[in-house]
Amino acid sequence: MSIGPLSEWVTAAAEIAAVCVALFLPVYDKKQEKRKKTRNMKAIFKFLIKKALAENDTSNLESYFKISYLVIDSNDDKQVYSIVQHIIEILNNDNIPHAKKERDVEQLLQYLN
Repeated sequence: MSIGPLSEWVTAAAEIAAVCVALFLPVYDKKQEKRKKTRNMKAIFKFLIKKALAENDTSNLESYFKISYLVIDSNDDKQVYSIVQHIIEILNNDNIPHAKKERDVEQLLQYLN
């Protein structure tokens, strides 16, 4: 029984490595794309929350929340939506003084980082 020349072994190893990369690369790209989407969503929510807090108007924040809720596809997104939903509830509660709203919202915004 012969094990063959070294060049065939090197070629086989290179082919196995190429197949592994070809199988792994789409998974890696999809994971990176999800991270970017979540990061961008957090940035937009932060901006809209600060704007809603300053203007005392949550209509834009609520609209974006409802529209983007349709594309939830990960547990990270669900956590972000839970936090934002709680912030919207705080902002819409007229029984809470504005200064307390600011403090509570700032504390919750820390979780979006």
